[in-house]
Amino acid sequence: MSLPFPYKVMSVALAGCLGGCASQSELTALRLDPGNPKYRTEDCQRSIEGGTVHRDIKSVTMVATPVLLVVSGGLLLPVLAANAGLDAADRIDASNMANRCGSRGESGAEIAGSVATGAALGAATGLAPK
Repeated sequence: MSLPFPYKVMSVALAGCLGGCASQSELTALRLDPGNPKYRTEDCQRSIEGGTVHRDIKSVTMVATPVLLVVSGGLLLPVLAANAGLDAADRIDASNMANRCGSRGESGAEIAGSVATGAALGAATGLAPK
């Protein structure tokens, strides 16, 4: 199946624009204080290592989202819902990582607000959540 030229351009541009985005788990790991005694615990280090899965998922969704939107004929809602679920999982894991490593993680309400904001932005712009 050959895509019309505007869709090809849009897909490539979107993938390029999103290429620099980091997962919440990555950002949280970078903000942790290595001088905190909890940082050196096994639980903390395991959380940091486990957070890399979200980086990989984010990389795949940045490419897959525009492709799925084009292939599905623009069915935004299912793509948005899937990406919101992945965003929520990333934010929950990032919050748990922060708590295990001696920092303050986001509350459930803060996570829900961030996911909802991302989904609303995605719906308003026709893109998936950040």
